Formats: sequence, structure tokens, C-alpha cells
Amino acid sequence: DEMEAMVEATLAFLRGDADGEDPRPTDLAAILRTLCDEAADHGGAVGLAGPDHVPLRLRPVAAKRAFANLIDNALKYGGAARVTLRDLPAEAVVSVEDDGPGIPEAEMVAVFEPFQRLEESRNRGTGGSGLGLSIARQAVEGHGGTIALANRPGGGLLVTVRLPRDDGTASEGDQG
Repeated sequence: DEMEAMVEATLAFLRGDADGEDPRPTDLAAILRTLCDEAADHGGAVGLAGPDHVPLRLRPVAAKRAFANLIDNALKYGGAARVTLRDLPAEAVVSVEDDGPGIPEAEMVAVFEPFQRLEESRNRGTGGSGLGLSIARQAVEGHGGTIALANRPGGGLLVTVRLPRDDGTASEGDQG
């Protein structure tokens, strides 16, 4: 199972996970709600705050994989995932917070590189192939967005994803 998951992650990364997938109107809130519900169904401590609907033009499979990786990382390395969605006039902003140890400042850039894992995460108990953040960054940037990491002052990691609203979809302003 581990080998299959690693091969699947590697292939997704190599093909950009958007291979053949065209952007289409997609409800980002629905994607996040589904991912959070699935994580909770598997016993994860996960919460979601924000509006019920945030329409954007996305590649849904790529977007779902990116946010699944971020939520899975928060649960695996931080013990919990708090997902917040904000619907702004020019962009949608998704924040994923956890309660883990954070990431050393010197590693903030390196963790986005393929197959890069922090030393303390390299054990069989946490699994993973070191591609989760690479795949997330690739998908987010493929949508014209940005992804940033920051250590939270009280501990834990904050991942912020900004996806532009440059496609004419209407926003009702900040609803989260």
C-alpha cells in the first residue's frame, strides 16, 4: 500500500495532476467541505470555517489533491487541521492551521522540493513520499495562485493559499 501510494504521488507530480483537465466553474467551498468531512470520518480533528459557496474556475482534481495534501499534512504532523476559507473580491484565500512543531525557518523553501522531508518526519510511522507540498504548490501555481508557509506564534504551522478571481466569477465579498 505504501509503495502504491508513493508511485501514485510521483506520477501525479510528474504529470502536474492537471494533465487533460480543463478549468471549469467549481465550488471551492464544496471541495474543502468534502475533504474535511472525509478526514473527520477517519477520526481526524478537523474543522472548516467560511462561506457555503465560493465559485472559481479551477481544475477540480488538481485543486482537490492540493488541499487534500495540506489537510493530511496538518493532521499527520500537527495533530489537527483548522481550515478557513475567505471569499474576497479579487481572490479566495484558504488557510490551514495545525498544532504541530512547525517548520524550521531554514527549511521553509526546501520543503516544497520534490521528495524533501524534514528529518524528524522520516520514519515509517508518518509515511509519505515527500511530494505533498510539491504537488500542492504545483497545483496552486497552475491556477495562478500562491502558497506560503509560516510558523504560528503559539506553535504550529499556517499554510495560506491565495487563488485569484480573474475569471469573472462574482464574489459577494468577504464571507468568512
